[in-house]
Amino acid sequence: MEVWYLSVKNYTEAIRGKNYLQSLNINSAVEKISGKGGCSFTIRVKGDPERASRLLSTAGISVIKIFDRNKR
Repeated sequence: MEVWYLSVKNYTEAIRGKNYLQSLNINSAVEKISGKGGCSFTIRVKGDPERASRLLSTAGISVIKIFDRNKR
């Protein structure tokens, strides 16, 4: 199963999103990713990233970008 990263605006949103997805039995984790523009926080999920993004939006968490680790 492919691993996807859902970028959110800050650490608090990442933690809220991870907790919400885990309450729905979706395995997730928070990761800090550093890059040229600074660092960002992501929620790592396996499976369908679009579904995870839709679920997060119902909880009021906006996903900025969806990517896999190799194609940032």
